[in-house]
Amino acid sequence: MDLVRSEKAIIHLTTFVVAGVSTILITRAYLALTGYPQIGGDSGLHVAHVLPGGLLMMLALVLGFAYIGRGPRPVAALLGGVGFGLFIDEVGKFVTADNDYFFEPAAAIMYAVFAGLVVAAHTWRRHRPLSDQEKVANAAHVLVDGLAGRLPDSRRREVVATLEALGHVRGAPELRELLTMVEPRPPTLPQRFERLWGTVAEAFDRVAQSRFAAPLLAVLFAFQAIGAALVAVGLWQTGDSYAVTICGVLIGTSASLVFAALGVRMWRMNSKRSALDWFQRSALTSLLLTQVFLFAASQFAAVIGLLVDLLLLGVVATSRARVLPRHDRGSTLGDDHEKAQLSTF
Repeated sequence: MDLVRSEKAIIHLTTFVVAGVSTILITRAYLALTGYPQIGGDSGLHVAHVLPGGLLMMLALVLGFAYIGRGPRPVAALLGGVGFGLFIDEVGKFVTADNDYFFEPAAAIMYAVFAGLVVAAHTWRRHRPLSDQEKVANAAHVLVDGLAGRLPDSRRREVVATLEALGHVRGAPELRELLTMVEPRPPTLPQRFERLWGTVAEAFDRVAQSRFAAPLLAVLFAFQAIGAALVAVGLWQTGDSYAVTICGVLIGTSASLVFAALGVRMWRMNSKRSALDWFQRSALTSLLLTQVFLFAASQFAAVIGLLVDLLLLGVVATSRARVLPRHDRGSTLGDDHEKAQLSTF
């Protein structure tokens, strides 16, 4: 059976992973601040948050089953990520005989799941780029949004340019003609949310255009890594945390710093695309490794680190969209909009 891959698979996967990790950190922060309340109180019932997590994952699947086109996919990725985060947050209960929610290696299990997913997906895409027929099939999905009255003019022009670059690949000329006949319309998002979305995306874009973008990214990466390392060292000196937590923070911090340093080096060599790839790896390493382990030691520091990581991912995504060569822009059919999807967090 031949399966057609989505050119936005990596974007949706990033949404899923960021939503999942953010949910874990926010959930644990909330529980710690409120004294770990239980839904059900003293009635003898305990509704674990794995249950609403399962319901959100089911809702994400239903959206994928019930609707066609690209419209529901970002929402499904977000809901699925939140649901999976609520689910895997309780992994400690499932791997211990005494249902220990605070089982220390649980953070490592969560990290292995998310990191393995990200690494496998990026490796899969890099080793096997989309074929011309898959690009045409993805353009057909964009046409579905146009027929439903949900296709902005900028998006339509982008896809038409991609189809023109494909030349006479089977189906490309016909799709191009149909797309030129579709009446473009603004996105169907609520007006206030759309305005907020645009404001955030414009802010990231202004930062990305600045000549200080690379130094700013490097400074943020360095301060964040140094801060995490200082927290880990302080906990080690006071004996307030397990060795596995401290090791996880230090390993993640070291890897993040190395990736950021490689990014700065590539930027100085005028290889901006490679530099931004390394910056993205640094931010994802911090999000998927450092913050997960850091949370077991300091919820406050981890939440601050989470916000910084999301900011970094937004700036990096916007910068990548700007430096992406035109022929690559056609092959991905919409990397320009990655910044907007990441900004929604």
